[in-house]
Amino acid sequence: MIRNPSSTQITTKAYRRSVRLQNKDYQNHKSWCIQSDPLGYFALLPTELMYHILNTLRIEDLGFLSITSKAFRDVTSNYINSKSGLKRLQPKQMVTSKKTGCKRAIYNYQVNHFKNTGLLLKRITCLFPTRERLKIVEFFVSQLQNIHRIFTCQALSCYGNLLSTFTRGWEERECLRAYITVSENQSMTSKILMLLSGNPGSNSSIETKTRRFFRHVLLDQCKTMEDLSMWLHFILKPFPMVHQARLLYLLYGPLCPGTDVVSWDCMRETSGSDREIRSRTIAPLGEIAMALKALVSHREWSDDDVISVLEELTGCPDEWLIENTARLLILCGEPIVLKVLGSKAINGKMNELGSIIVAFSVVLYDEGLHMSWLIKMVHQLCRMMKTTQDVQSFLGSITATYKDFIIALMYSPEEEVTATQFQLHHVAMAQSDFMQGMMLQLFNVSTSTLMKHS
Repeated sequence: MIRNPSSTQITTKAYRRSVRLQNKDYQNHKSWCIQSDPLGYFALLPTELMYHILNTLRIEDLGFLSITSKAFRDVTSNYINSKSGLKRLQPKQMVTSKKTGCKRAIYNYQVNHFKNTGLLLKRITCLFPTRERLKIVEFFVSQLQNIHRIFTCQALSCYGNLLSTFTRGWEERECLRAYITVSENQSMTSKILMLLSGNPGSNSSIETKTRRFFRHVLLDQCKTMEDLSMWLHFILKPFPMVHQARLLYLLYGPLCPGTDVVSWDCMRETSGSDREIRSRTIAPLGEIAMALKALVSHREWSDDDVISVLEELTGCPDEWLIENTARLLILCGEPIVLKVLGSKAINGKMNELGSIIVAFSVVLYDEGLHMSWLIKMVHQLCRMMKTTQDVQSFLGSITATYKDFIIALMYSPEEEVTATQFQLHHVAMAQSDFMQGMMLQLFNVSTSTLMKHS
């Protein structure tokens, strides 16, 4: 091709812009990016530097940060799943000391640490399905070094604080999923079935692990009776009444001195006359009573269910001393006492009623309490009975029980009967007849009134 000499060559001059204007455009673009990005200035940081900043925050602050936006929730979630995040959430190893105050401080620190961690996980996963939330918690717990020895009391308490904080406010069906997940991960159902298939005390190590797990992780974390009734319902309801009673004793029954082994025989051997023995072995009756009162308040437990469990419990593994049964009933409170004794009265079990009333009087005297409560109870039971003959039989069984107790204490199988014992025998018989006649007179008015109204 031949260039035309007459054609004009056009040249363009490069457009020049000042560095100041270029920097201004860059700053405007960066400002727009920061304002439009949910992470703000964090969007400009590399991941490593961002995690380094998060490492300096308290766990409570991480929780607040995670609920500010979806973007920060994702950042926080990725952070706690990273190596540095898991290391940050592990409790600090503190120097142990034999001093009680130091041990208490370490324990309180660890409990608060796991409580805050549970709140953090709750906030991060608040929009996730329940099943996914539980998977995240279980994965997180499995990564913590202090939970590797899961059946130590301290580790279980930390686990329980985390779980109770995480599930607080959940509906019962969601808590049931949590219970199933936690139990399956620790094979608790198989442990319970193994225990129930054998005799009480035959596998004390499994009994100890089972008691520790349910007490420290679930039951001891309950702040209200409603929570306690819910977790007890999950634990007990799948099993028949006799096994429910045995599990209740396993969870709350007295322990052997100086150990964590459940004492299965003390309720039939210890009457509680020694103050030291009572505080060690009979005091757990208060916890059993609290559990029974919690079950009464649950909508799926009827009065008959609780009465049946209580009846089975006082025969687990063998028949309790009548004083221990009476002490448990007193601790359960008047509503449960009336339901239990009223059931016996309706079914005509007058001898059992007489024995328990006498045991009530012994326990009340032993504790220095007034007998007015017991007199009121006898009065209410008399009003429940349909006929005068039932009332007479009931009051007669009370006096006969007193008489039998006194006479049994007087005689020894190895000794011959002395004249003094013979005279005491007559006095006991006379006292019994006098008491029966007096009680019939005292309760005659209320019984007659009852008959007229009925």
